[in-house]
Amino acid sequence: MNTLTRQAEELALKFRAQVGISYKEPVNAKTLLRKLNILAMYRPLSMKFWGLSTKTPDSKYRFILINSNSTRGRQHFTIAHELYHLFYDTNPQPHFCGQEDKDKSEVMADEFASALLMPYEGVMENIPVEEIQNKKISIGTILKMEQLYGVSHQSMTIRLKKLSLITEKELQQYNTVPITDIAQNYGLDQTLYQPGNANLTIGDLGLKAKILFDKDKISEGHYLEILNMLK
Repeated sequence: MNTLTRQAEELALKFRAQVGISYKEPVNAKTLLRKLNILAMYRPLSMKFWGLSTKTPDSKYRFILINSNSTRGRQHFTIAHELYHLFYDTNPQPHFCGQEDKDKSEVMADEFASALLMPYEGVMENIPVEEIQNKKISIGTILKMEQLYGVSHQSMTIRLKKLSLITEKELQQYNTVPITDIAQNYGLDQTLYQPGNANLTIGDLGLKAKILFDKDKISEGHYLEILNMLK
């Protein structure tokens, strides 16, 4: 495990402790956003971009934009990635996170998201002992963990490779399988591997707008514009 990965693992554990999540339980991304009072909007974006985050200079208000055209599993990873920028990035800048070449901050955010969503202890606990001993993780076990932790197939297989539980060759093999069809064959929920949450907003923007309208701080037109944006 390299230094960057080790730092990410430590930060993820620290973050879990701070927000009251045990060191190995799954993270409910939407519940966490509400708990942290982060305004989050799911909107259709170009597939070149996963999402965006920004915050006020005093960190009082935080915002995440998530691409609803990406799969739900990918959306969960995007949220975790942006949490790193919002809470730990030493030089946070409003930016789109995409698929292009990444600098150190982006790599660190990916490492943090992976460790946060797929904690080492939890992953190890959910792999049968014989599969670890035989150094052969089955597709059924991988699917089970993806469903448990709410992550994409690619995210899970990359995590397993980082933990030296599968080889590079196995990683490539697993990432070429028709995962939605396989999930269906196992009788599992396929929505994890599909887009969703289009135009969903998480947060109290509507409540704040109503308070401002009632206090004559914003016009009725502005208030209705905000409500229409939240539909």
